[in-house]
Amino acid sequence: MASRVAYLVVLAAWIAALWFGLDYAAQKKAPTTAIPTKQIDWPKFFEANILPALPVAEEFDAPLRPPDGQGAFISFPFGEKGDLGESWTTAKGDAAKGEPVYSIADGWVSVAQDFQNAYGKAVFVYHRLPAGRWPPYVEVMYSEMDSIDVKPGDFVKRGQKIGTVGDGDETYSTAKGGSGASLRLEVRQTVGVGLGPGYEANASGWLGPSDFITAHRGPRAQQPLLPTILDDSTRTGYGSDF
Repeated sequence: MASRVAYLVVLAAWIAALWFGLDYAAQKKAPTTAIPTKQIDWPKFFEANILPALPVAEEFDAPLRPPDGQGAFISFPFGEKGDLGESWTTAKGDAAKGEPVYSIADGWVSVAQDFQNAYGKAVFVYHRLPAGRWPPYVEVMYSEMDSIDVKPGDFVKRGQKIGTVGDGDETYSTAKGGSGASLRLEVRQTVGVGLGPGYEANASGWLGPSDFITAHRGPRAQQPLLPTILDDSTRTGYGSDF
């Protein structure tokens, strides 16, 4: 008996909801409110609402073979030919594809997606620096990856695997005439730049990744990173954006 009563109550509620919906649909609707066209000032919004909740990144490490990057190569350094980032790899050609990529510090993932272009799979992480350090925060873009192990909204730790080295969705694959697999690493002083221009004579707003990491290694600040930096005479065969 009790179950039958419960069934009738549910049925009555369903009929009432249906009736209300039909009645509402027949009513004359007020004009929809215009959608505001003014965009949010994302850097200001970020600084006021997101930055205070981020973990403080006390130390930074290399993105490949941390903590020091020993055995890795910077096949294309920051600033050369207007490059706003660095290309990191561990071997010639496509051999570095699948090499683990690690978060350089504690932070928060804002974007993790496949852009299906030369940037390939990319992860953006916000890193908040301790009070008194400059800049107060950075946005780091890890791109041209083959796989992603994190999602937007994740908190990551220094040295946590976030993906693997790739070839920019085969853009830089040697089979397609490219130089090979590498990780593109950019460090920005602001947020909301998106993929960015990649190369530009004016590097205002960008920082040299390896120089930045070296300057913010906490108690290991006097210990330099150990990747081999290549130039035109030594980079042949190693993956980069050129």
